Amino acid sequence: MSEEGAILSCRMRNWLRDHLGPPQGHRVSGIREQLGRARVLLQEAHAVPDYDDAFPKLIAAVYPARAALEIMHEAASSGELSISVPEFDRLVEQLVPRWRLIHAVRVRDFHHGGVQGGGRILVQFRIHLPPHSQAIVSMRADPFDPQPRVRFSDPSGSYQLLLTSDVVVQDEAEPHSVPYWALLRDYLEQMNRLFPEFQKLLRESPP
Repeated sequence: MSEEGAILSCRMRNWLRDHLGPPQGHRVSGIREQLGRARVLLQEAHAVPDYDDAFPKLIAAVYPARAALEIMHEAASSGELSISVPEFDRLVEQLVPRWRLIHAVRVRDFHHGGVQGGGRILVQFRIHLPPHSQAIVSMRADPFDPQPRVRFSDPSGSYQLLLTSDVVVQDEAEPHSVPYWALLRDYLEQMNRLFPEFQKLLRESPP
């Protein structure tokens, strides 16, 4: 790096330190920003009378909702918390059980063709069967209440499942489909419990 480049880099670091503060403070404000965006989008979705207009806002709210948790996880991975990454993951599982569905919707919408409107349902599943056994997969063509079911002739069989429509999401751990508005409501309430715990775990200065 040239002398001029080094000076510019040093000035930039100083500017970031002076204007943004330590990385812990920047992460906390970023989490607040993302959670605030998600709440605004959820409120906007509730305010429109037509669900077709609400649907894009609900899916859009998933992105900042997920981003808030990603910022926390990045802090854990960077050694900015007083606990390890596995310990933080266990805390998330305990306080924010809805993180799983938020993550699944975000991945499907961004990477796998999108969560689409118009009553479309996408269901993907993987089944593990013992030898000589059978499985029956069934569901209703109803985007509001699809009721996916997998039944085994041998109880030792297992499966993974993810179903999304323009109204609900469900995986193998959920006994019933969850509407997006309820998913976001529950998730944001659970994040309200996690956020103060996250702030308590932040080190004053990362190692």
